[in-house]
Amino acid sequence: MRLQKTGLVWASVALGLFLTPQLVPPLQAQESYVQSYCVNADLPWHHAVLDSKGRLLAWYHPEKNLGYDKVLRLDWDFLEHKVPLDVRTGVKYYLTQPMIRPPNWQRDRQHNPASLYAHMMDMLVGWYAYSGDEEAVGVLREMLDYQLAHGTTPADWTWAGVPFATSCAGEKEYGRCFTAVPEEFYGGIESDKIGELGLAYVLFYELTGERKYLSAGIQCADQLAKHVRPGSATETPWPFRIDAHTGKVINGEEYGGMIVAPVRLFDELLRLGEGDCPSYKRARDIAWEWLLDNPLNKASAAWDNWSGYYEDTPKDIENQNDMTSMVACYYILSQSDPSVVDPDWSNHVGHLIDRSRLLLGRGPFFGAWAIDEQLRPGDALLGLSGRGCCSRAGLSCRTSQWGAINAMFYEKTGDGSARENAFRSLNYATYFSGPDGKIACCGTDYPTPYWFEDGFADAGRSFVWALGAVADFAPKGQDHLLRSSSVVQKVKYGTSTLDYLTFHKAATEVLRLASQPIRVVAGDSTLPLRGNLNDEGYTVKALSGGDCVVHLRHTRSNTIRIERR
Repeated sequence: MRLQKTGLVWASVALGLFLTPQLVPPLQAQESYVQSYCVNADLPWHHAVLDSKGRLLAWYHPEKNLGYDKVLRLDWDFLEHKVPLDVRTGVKYYLTQPMIRPPNWQRDRQHNPASLYAHMMDMLVGWYAYSGDEEAVGVLREMLDYQLAHGTTPADWTWAGVPFATSCAGEKEYGRCFTAVPEEFYGGIESDKIGELGLAYVLFYELTGERKYLSAGIQCADQLAKHVRPGSATETPWPFRIDAHTGKVINGEEYGGMIVAPVRLFDELLRLGEGDCPSYKRARDIAWEWLLDNPLNKASAAWDNWSGYYEDTPKDIENQNDMTSMVACYYILSQSDPSVVDPDWSNHVGHLIDRSRLLLGRGPFFGAWAIDEQLRPGDALLGLSGRGCCSRAGLSCRTSQWGAINAMFYEKTGDGSARENAFRSLNYATYFSGPDGKIACCGTDYPTPYWFEDGFADAGRSFVWALGAVADFAPKGQDHLLRSSSVVQKVKYGTSTLDYLTFHKAATEVLRLASQPIRVVAGDSTLPLRGNLNDEGYTVKALSGGDCVVHLRHTRSNTIRIERR
């Protein structure tokens, strides 16, 4: 890996084809302005926009808070209207390819559909409520239906009816091109992807009401509950990579993966009361207690061992990533009371936020930390290169997710430095999006930057999570439903009204509105304006320019109407 040198920026000349170092010029005394150079040489798509103190802002209309909104709209417009067909298979690229490929690029052999679709579903849950974008629902339907038809293990296998994690790029059927085995081997699965995609199936059921997706999610949960084990400092509650046909562990990968993914799946099915709930509760408790007792426990030999997740990464216990730790933080912070699942949650989350920056941080770039994907800590300390991944600019997905977790941490604690970290890193992450709608995973030093999972899915869900945590980041003068504790099934934005339908009757929402409500109705009942949400009703926090933030709680009806001035 190349270590980033601070104190210099890189000027881009002739669209980044000729690059020379240049000292930062003096700042002008105005609120914000566009510099004549890029944030760094590997992000050439936009000029840097800075505030009057030289700190980074989003590249698109930061004075209107439109930066994150713009990236999300570019993201979904590309997915809905611009993804080409794979000439070999005749289907959309995201169904059989991991990325938009440069011409004649042949090196990559593996597609990662299960994690891609799972992260897309996380993004859709927030995006649809935010936007009312019906076309986005069709994108996820296409993805999930394709996985069910082309990427599910046979019913008579040891791990039956669960999703394959990989396929060979450019092939219609999933299940081959698994890591650490010959390319022709058929049947490899990754246990955490079963949890991730199982939850996606369940959430899509809650969005659409179609029980075939619930059944698919229950099948994933049944298999995970059936195969759970206590775990230890050397074994996770499920082996990471498995031969689904025989149940044997592949390449000795007893440790690794995103253990919180099955926990999230079990939680949602327990909330619904669907499937074998006693078995789910037992497996959920085993997995969560393992996380508390091992990677979150300083006394354990597995403390801070967040290894194994990416489908194309060979076994290497020393290779650390922050995907698994940040999603564990998301799970903790998404609880209404984090102490219910983790009594020491603030210290744990604070430590993991710091760990990601210290281990994988790049920069800072004008006050913004970028976060990279994975590396061996010893290599970084020795200044060795070649072992880390993936770019001197960091990654859009890892940077935005670190920003989102900081935003959620600020929401729960009031930690001002976490808010500032969130804002600057999310601003930085916007610079990975090009004007043509393609969103890069990495800087231009990475040869194949346009990965669907990284630039589009994982980065997109992180922007949605951040907007739900800090309503101040949402566009000014617009109405948006930023977060709900339930899946939002229908939403309609009117000139002065907002109507929506949640899956659950009892839920809470966060909204940013262009003016204060004059009436809020749940079903046939008008909800009262309150000072807190201990009971059904809503609160209002005034913002500058007439905008406001509304927190709403409803318990008896899932049909909500907001009328505003």
